Amino acid sequence: MERDIVSILKDRIVSLEEGYEQKIAELSLLKELGEALKGTSLAHWNQLFMRQLDIIKKSTGIYSISVMLLDDQTDNLYVVSASLMRSLPSRPPILLKRGEGIAGKVVESGKTLYIPDVTKDPNFSNRGTNQEGSLACVPIIAEGRSIGVINFRDNSPGSFGPNDLRFFELIADQLSITASLVRTYQDLLDLEKKRMNLSRYFSRGLAEHLVADDRMTGLGGQKKTVTVVFADITGFTTLVEANPVEQVVEVLNRYFETVVPIIFRYGGMLDKFLGDGVMAVFGIPDAADMDPVNAIRCAVDIQNGVHALKERLVGDGYFPIEVGVGIATGVVVAGNVGTAEQMNYTVIGEPVNLAQRLESVSSPGEIVVSSFTTDVIPAHTDLGVSFEPMGSIKVKGIQREIHPLKVIYRTDSR
Repeated sequence: MERDIVSILKDRIVSLEEGYEQKIAELSLLKELGEALKGTSLAHWNQLFMRQLDIIKKSTGIYSISVMLLDDQTDNLYVVSASLMRSLPSRPPILLKRGEGIAGKVVESGKTLYIPDVTKDPNFSNRGTNQEGSLACVPIIAEGRSIGVINFRDNSPGSFGPNDLRFFELIADQLSITASLVRTYQDLLDLEKKRMNLSRYFSRGLAEHLVADDRMTGLGGQKKTVTVVFADITGFTTLVEANPVEQVVEVLNRYFETVVPIIFRYGGMLDKFLGDGVMAVFGIPDAADMDPVNAIRCAVDIQNGVHALKERLVGDGYFPIEVGVGIATGVVVAGNVGTAEQMNYTVIGEPVNLAQRLESVSSPGEIVVSSFTTDVIPAHTDLGVSFEPMGSIKVKGIQREIHPLKVIYRTDSR
C-alpha cells in the first residue's frame, strides 16, 4: 500500500514537472514572438510574419504554418506568410471568401476548427495543393472580431491534441498583436496617401478635412455644377524660344508659386498644371452659390498677383509675363480617373472646354467669363468689378454661339 502511494506521488510529481516544463516552453515561445516585434520594421511586415512563423516552427516542429488575413475591401482571406513559402513552387495566390473552406468558416465563426484528416473533410479547399494530414485552423481576433486565421498542419492524421489546440490559441493571441499593428500601419499609409493626393488639389486645411471623403478618394465620377478657371501665360511659346531654358523654368515656378496660393485662398481646387498655365475648379467637393463669385475674385487676384510678379521678374533680370484668364460655369462629371494605385481627380465637360476657349480669346491681362457665369451670380453681390459684353462669338469645339463678357477690374497698385 505504501509503495502504491509513493508510486502515485512520483507519477504526479513527474506529471507536474512535465506540465511546468511545457508552460515554461510556451511562455518562452510567446516571449520570443513578442521580442520579434521589436527587431523588425513594420515597413517590412511580411518579413515580420515570416520571422515569427520560423520561431513557431522551430519551437513546435510542426510541418507547415501559415497566416491568412482578411482584406477589408474585398472581404477575402489571403495568405500573408507561410513557413514553407520560400520552397513552394509559384502558383496563383489562394483567396477564400468569408465562409468558404475551413479558414473562411473559422473567420466567420470566430472559433477554432480541428480537422484530424483533411482528405476526409468536404469543407477543406485543396486548391491544387495536394495537402494531407491534420489541420488546426485558429482565428486571429482583434478588437472583438476575426481579422484572419493561423493554420497549423502536420502530415500525419490526428497529430494534435487538446493541449496543442489550447497552445495554438495562445499563439494566435500573440499574432493578433502583430496583425493589428500591420493593419494600423497599412491604414496610416493609406491615409497618408489620400492626404498627399488631396494636397495636390486643395489647401492643406481643406485637404485634411476631405481625407475621409470617399467621393474624393475613390474611383468614379459624379455630376456637379462648377465654375472652371483657366489662367495661361500669353505668348509663352515665343518666350520659350527667345530665352534660356533655365530662365523659363524659373519664371514658370515663380508664376505657379504666385497663382496656386490665390486659388487655395478662395477655396478653389487646383485641377492641373498645363505647361504654361493652370486650371482651377470652384464647387468641389460641394457646389455653393458663391462659386462663380469666388472664381472671379480669384481671377482678379491672379491678374494683380501676376502684375506684381512681372515687376519683380524684370527687376531680377528675367523676362516679364502676362496672363489671360477664361471662366465658365456649368455641369461637369467630377471624379478620380486612373487606377486604385494611381489616380487623378479632374472634371470633364463643356464648361472645361469653354473656359479654355475663353482664355484663348482673352488679351494679356484680361479676364473673360461666360454669360452663364454672370447669370448665376447671387443678387446684390458686390464684386467690385463690372462686365463688358463682347458680342456673339464662335469658339472651336462648341457648336452654339456664346456671349462672353470681359471683366473690368481695378488694378491693384500694391
